[in-house]
Amino acid sequence: MAEKKSVNEKKMVDNFLKILQKNGDLKKAKQIILLAEKLYLQKTGNKNIIIETARKISSKGMLDYFVKKNDVVEEKVNPEIIAGIKIIINNEQQLDFSLSKKLEEVFNYES
Repeated sequence: MAEKKSVNEKKMVDNFLKILQKNGDLKKAKQIILLAEKLYLQKTGNKNIIIETARKISSKGMLDYFVKKNDVVEEKVNPEIIAGIKIIINNEQQLDFSLSKKLEEVFNYES
């Protein structure tokens, strides 16, 4: 059954790429896919969550508050945040608990 599903998925992807190529939109494929994902997530009530940390996190349990079953989660390692965590939800809402943000606030406050 899984083999049949992967064949159908490959066929769908191939057909999608053919349509893009036929319409001259192949260069915009990434934008189209991101928009389709965003619309799908909105329709299903799920979220696209990007989690940035200075180092790879080992404890996934702390993220259970933000993440539900069908959410799309992307983890990024970003050494520039020094320490802490930055969570971006649907490329709009942002929770920034990073040390770099705290330092920026301290030094901008005194300026």
